[in-house]
Amino acid sequence: LSLQNTGNTYSGTFTVGGSVSGLAGSGLVLRNNDGDDLAVNANGGFVFPSPLADGASYVVTIAMQPSNPSQTCHVANGSGSLAGANITDVSVNCITDTFTVGGIVSGLAGSGLILQNNAGDDLVIVANGSFTFDTPLADGSGYAVTVLTQPGDPDQICDVSNGSGKLSGADVVDITIMCITNIDSIFANGFEDQ
Repeated sequence: LSLQNTGNTYSGTFTVGGSVSGLAGSGLVLRNNDGDDLAVNANGGFVFPSPLADGASYVVTIAMQPSNPSQTCHVANGSGSLAGANITDVSVNCITDTFTVGGIVSGLAGSGLILQNNAGDDLVIVANGSFTFDTPLADGSGYAVTVLTQPGDPDQICDVSNGSGKLSGADVVDITIMCITNIDSIFANGFEDQ
């Protein structure tokens, strides 16, 4: 038995790649077999630069998650062994991280205080202390906290500080709501009662 050269060449090495979807941030770095890092800047196809020998195993992981906006990417079909062909079905899907908006209320003595974020997501405040809006927002989104309804019984005026901005990779926790009792209202009620 003898082997003949048919003119075809067989390198015995193959590449590992796939596609990225949902990428909105920057800085995503993929890694194969704890090395061969590959920076990915856009959605679409990717191929690791270093080919592997036929039969070799591969394990694709995320070496660095995207930021600005902050995202979390997950790998599917990311491991296996080469079997006589390039790997093209590794899938990397990225989702923008979400964060909450909140802060602290102080001086509240009345009832009925309602806050809003971005003209919605109404939040009823019943006591002093920390608060957090129910609906988290995608990183990079703007937020604008306002007072929808001022407290009554006694009448108070609540002011918002640090109430607007953009999410930047972390929960917002430094909004302050300071409430003071409306002195004019107290005097007016006192005179009416006499």
